[in-house]
Amino acid sequence: MEEDLSSYIFQNYRKDEPYQPTDEERETLQKKHEVFQEITSEFPVSLGKDASRKERQERIDLDVPDSTLTYGELDFVSIGEVFQTIKKRYAVIPEGGVFYDLGSGTGKGVVTGALLHPFEECRGIELLSGLHGISCQVKEKYDAKFPKAVAENPQVWSSAPKVNMILGDMFEVDWTDASFIFANSTCYSHEMMKQIAEKEVPVGTIALSMTKEFPSNKWQVLESVRKQMSWGEGTVYIQRRVPEE
Repeated sequence: MEEDLSSYIFQNYRKDEPYQPTDEERETLQKKHEVFQEITSEFPVSLGKDASRKERQERIDLDVPDSTLTYGELDFVSIGEVFQTIKKRYAVIPEGGVFYDLGSGTGKGVVTGALLHPFEECRGIELLSGLHGISCQVKEKYDAKFPKAVAENPQVWSSAPKVNMILGDMFEVDWTDASFIFANSTCYSHEMMKQIAEKEVPVGTIALSMTKEFPSNKWQVLESVRKQMSWGEGTVYIQRRVPEE
């Protein structure tokens, strides 16, 4: 793994130099977005927001700051463009591996990972049972619709990754086998970001975090880029786990 580091660790792109997808890449991303819409159209952002708000108001056993559970969703096309950036500028997402969405809400981020790259499995970890319940319904839609889309569009997808939604605390669930991590971390505390950053995942693991980068020298920022999300524009940090030395 270490021999790959020289290809990206000293490469720095400014925020005003976003990767520009080719026409073919835009067309492929649009097809993936159409299937994403078919899978998730019955689960609008408002559904997740309402479920999150209701449970946070009712539960007194949640030992985390309420602000860290604020609900928001990624934009599929924006994250798709970030995946294209990683693949074209850094070439560091191997086929297979395990994708994790830490704080996965209604599971749309997990489905996004599955549609954008041929991971072996995509897993979401969510603390709130209401959001987890919705994510299980999203998984049912994915399992029903995506294999058919793969079969009909072999030029777009080579496989349908297994999807798994996990109810639990991200700091109590084992995700040390991660090859790719997504954290919709705009409202995460500094302490939460530090805990995520200190998790012992393999060198070479890619991570996307929102608004904040991981506060650790175990992670190298490859690039940061402004993208549109459900709450407005935000900065996505593309990072990679590097050897501590």
